[in-house]
Amino acid sequence: ALLSVASFFHRAAAMSTAFAAAPQVTTPGIKVVPSRSSHGRVTKPRGLSSLAQLAGVVWPSVPAVYGLAIRRAKRRSAMAATATTTTHHRRPVPQAAPAGSAEAWRERHWFPIASTLELDPKRPTPVRLDGLDLVVWQVPGEEDSEDGGWRVMSDACPHRLAPLSEGRIEPKTKCLQCAYHGWEFDSKGSCTKIPQVEDAAAQKMRASERSQVPSFPTKVAMKLVWVWLGEGEPQGHPGDILKGSHLESEFEVSGTYTRDLPYGYDSLIENLIDVSHVPFAHHGLQGTRDDAVPVSMTIPEVKSSAEHGEILNFTFWDRTMGMRREAQFSLRSPFFFYYLGEFKGDGDSLEFKKFAERRGGGEADGKPRFRLHCACVPVAPGWSRLILCNATRSGQSGSILPQWAIHLLSNRFLDSDMAFLHYQERTLRNKTNSADGWSNAYYMPGEADRSIGAWRQWLAKEKARCVDPEVELPPSPLSREELLNRWDQHTAYCKHCREALSNMEVVQKGCAALFLAALVGAQTELAPNALCLPVELLGAVGMAGIETLKQEFRFKDYEHYKT
Repeated sequence: ALLSVASFFHRAAAMSTAFAAAPQVTTPGIKVVPSRSSHGRVTKPRGLSSLAQLAGVVWPSVPAVYGLAIRRAKRRSAMAATATTTTHHRRPVPQAAPAGSAEAWRERHWFPIASTLELDPKRPTPVRLDGLDLVVWQVPGEEDSEDGGWRVMSDACPHRLAPLSEGRIEPKTKCLQCAYHGWEFDSKGSCTKIPQVEDAAAQKMRASERSQVPSFPTKVAMKLVWVWLGEGEPQGHPGDILKGSHLESEFEVSGTYTRDLPYGYDSLIENLIDVSHVPFAHHGLQGTRDDAVPVSMTIPEVKSSAEHGEILNFTFWDRTMGMRREAQFSLRSPFFFYYLGEFKGDGDSLEFKKFAERRGGGEADGKPRFRLHCACVPVAPGWSRLILCNATRSGQSGSILPQWAIHLLSNRFLDSDMAFLHYQERTLRNKTNSADGWSNAYYMPGEADRSIGAWRQWLAKEKARCVDPEVELPPSPLSREELLNRWDQHTAYCKHCREALSNMEVVQKGCAALFLAALVGAQTELAPNALCLPVELLGAVGMAGIETLKQEFRFKDYEHYKT
């Protein structure tokens, strides 16, 4: 087409001499007025010029226009080729809540978002991370791939913004289907189906960038799904943070426990590196109040989050469960840390031998060890997420307890300090300039608080947004049931606990049927009372016991004055 236009103007230019000598012809109704250039000089009148004049002006620029068109076409082709290899769309996702991370962290670090051991592969799961509402789902048939087929996308259908987490995974197309109007999206977020229009028209609509759901690069490491939230290309692999540690090759994650907590990311890690609170806050769960002794701690070493390896580390000595303990803390990224230590004691004493047998049975040398592995991320102002990872030696089995039972025990452990962590955070924020002047709000004269000071200083240096005094925290819950809400904070999105609840309901119905059958048998004398009475009692106790156990998945208060 460009060559045809060029040929036309070339022929028109050949006629310019003949038209140049002819008198100027104007069209009635068109006023011819002198025009001025940008420099003020009078130029040729504006009006209808001759075809030859037009050709004379246009023809010299045709080669340049043609060349520009060719270059743009090449660029479009290159962009199209690049787009076919891009695994995610970079259209920005609106912040549903203010971010808690430092701005630089999204371009430096992978964020752990959920555990593959707890996610239900049959459903899309809503997850809020660093103020973004996201949905996590697994592509059917890709379970054995490097990333396990897990995908993280914006939790909003581009059609009418309905949450995709309320939808379903369509097994026939292996796509995520919006439950509102049936639009479907593939693993890259591209729209593959619009049921409301004909295929020909739908094809054009699906080609629009506005039909796509922003998706994010994902990886799986330590049985966790990690997501890259940055605009730039992902750096490294989330498993790189384990290099040089015991988790790199010797141990593997065998179980996890996830819970959203009603206090911020800064308060979460501050609490987890506060080693001296355990005997009191977790009395009866990990040791007792009698374990409290003076805590010794090295001066923490701190590095920038731009560096690799240990960002913050320290060593401490304390006592727990009646045994002396020496352990090291290592923050490997803003979102993952571990404790690694050993219990000390008189190796010849019967008490220590029994303790070592309970705690060190899985160790190569039989010595009792202490390990704690935690992934911690900001969710929204006043909210954070903790993922506890249980690591065992490669080839060894984990706990003999079912996962749902371990999760109930973990719920109890976190409930024991949740109330005062929630209100402590709000009291700190109410202090004047608390985010910048936390050292004036806190009185921490002891050596055991060195880790807290180092953590707060590091957050300020990194410019973490979770401590911004301009960001308001949400109102506190109106009841303890809402504050310690195990259902919304854990059970609703844990496949182990939901399955356990479903099985308990089946057994409970069986107990009810057994009770009714025994009652009818006794009333109608179809069975002897000596048989019916025990069966009735068994059915009633079973129904009541299971109902009590079911409540553990929803709410259980923790009152320290009763312990």
